[in-house]
Amino acid sequence: MPLAKRAAALALAACLFLTGCGAKPQDDSSPAPSSSPTPAAAAAADRLVLGYTPGDGLNPFLTGSTLVRQNAGLLYEKLVEIGPDMSIVYRLASSIDVLDLQAVIHIRGGATFADGTPVTAEDAAASLEAARTSPLYSGQLTNVTKVEVRDGAVVVTLAAPDSLFSYLCDIPVLKASETASSSPTSSGRYVYSEGELVENPRCLFAEGGQPERIGLTEVSSYNEMVSGLTVGSLNLYQTSELNDSPSGVASELSYYRTNNLIFLGVNAAAAQSNAMLSPLLGTAAGRGLLSQTIDRRILAEKGYYSRAYPATGAINSFYPCVLTQQVILPEAQLDEAGARAALAALGYTENTMDGFFYTSDGQKLTVRLLVYSGSTYKRYAASLLADQLEAVGIAVTLEQTDDFEVFREKVLLGDFDLYIGEVKLYNNMDMSPFMEGGGASAGIVQSEALAAAYTAFRSNMSAAGAYEAAFAAEMPFVPLLWRNGTVVHTRSIEGLTSSISNVFYSLGQLRFASADS
Repeated sequence: MPLAKRAAALALAACLFLTGCGAKPQDDSSPAPSSSPTPAAAAAADRLVLGYTPGDGLNPFLTGSTLVRQNAGLLYEKLVEIGPDMSIVYRLASSIDVLDLQAVIHIRGGATFADGTPVTAEDAAASLEAARTSPLYSGQLTNVTKVEVRDGAVVVTLAAPDSLFSYLCDIPVLKASETASSSPTSSGRYVYSEGELVENPRCLFAEGGQPERIGLTEVSSYNEMVSGLTVGSLNLYQTSELNDSPSGVASELSYYRTNNLIFLGVNAAAAQSNAMLSPLLGTAAGRGLLSQTIDRRILAEKGYYSRAYPATGAINSFYPCVLTQQVILPEAQLDEAGARAALAALGYTENTMDGFFYTSDGQKLTVRLLVYSGSTYKRYAASLLADQLEAVGIAVTLEQTDDFEVFREKVLLGDFDLYIGEVKLYNNMDMSPFMEGGGASAGIVQSEALAAAYTAFRSNMSAAGAYEAAFAAEMPFVPLLWRNGTVVHTRSIEGLTSSISNVFYSLGQLRFASADS
């Protein structure tokens, strides 16, 4: 690989892999230090209290802090929300029509900002334009080339077709004149007032039963939020993707579905010239056998302590376009006898003395499984995966490194047979990280048939099932799990509903249990 191309691949992978889960976002969940932190009072037992950083302001388009993004879910309505079931829920957009290279966003009538000003298509267009250059949203909107207002609707021009573009429209809407303001006028369920959030009576989407007020306590770092829950200065925060989810006797964990895909990378490119590995890793039949051998429920329940759920295809199984159309299902999993028969069909010979398979020239079938051991979840999942493969006669050499940069370099250079990776896919199921030149494409076999099926799916979501069938036939990598997002809160808090687009998706059922309950 030329040096310039290798450097580009390294830079791209740094944006795609999540540290510990796999790439470090620009400022993932870590608020910038405040210039003048104030002592935090103890959180009330019957009141929601959140962390915030005044120095970062309230505008989610001006900062890379995901704490600002978290709290913006209360202050600003979005064009759409993605529901807990991964369906599109229209908010300020009443509908979105996507056809070829154009998306038309129709704006709901009757919605206003907190000062009574109507929300217009011009506000939505200006917000999309601001999002395109923002630290938090620019990545998901790189396919957008133009935003304009025509006949009272927002018309978005795309560089390439994207049938799931609506899933990228979970964009907050600010006044067109305030997209560069540090404290824009609220369009959401709450307004900022003297160090707390207060219900916005003009919000079109206010929920019955939601708290009248939400407290804020100043924090200067992610670690300060973690300790703040322990000492009682706040009572809820969203965990950072960079860390394994903490738990404690005083806290409770709530989960929501995400598009963080945990996968088994397969070095098919190198295996094709390796006589021992070629039948298993270098052929579609062998990679399919690997997939069918893995018990994903065990990996989810034990390796990830139920903080992930099995992947049944390349697309998140909860997306409506692939419901009932995926093939990586528990009933398709091979038992030990079936797996051993399939290995024999690939040309390997079982040694009845040790139970492992060998090549015709006497080499034991052995794969190197690379894992970043700095993640407790991945380290345990790798151990479980190795056990599952060895149980059917595939020997595994587990290669662990607690230095993520070393792990990433090994992957990019193809120094592995298999590895456990994780990538945060955009909500439109953009699979380009796994395609040629993508940050997670190292060693992955590329297929014209699969690329064509993917292109068809990008053009029309009704082709999602055909793409899944083409993917299963090639199995260029093995989808394992989808990781859950985590909210940590005190045990007194019940009834919060979160989603991938908003930690505070619904507060209508939020309640505080008494200390005696």
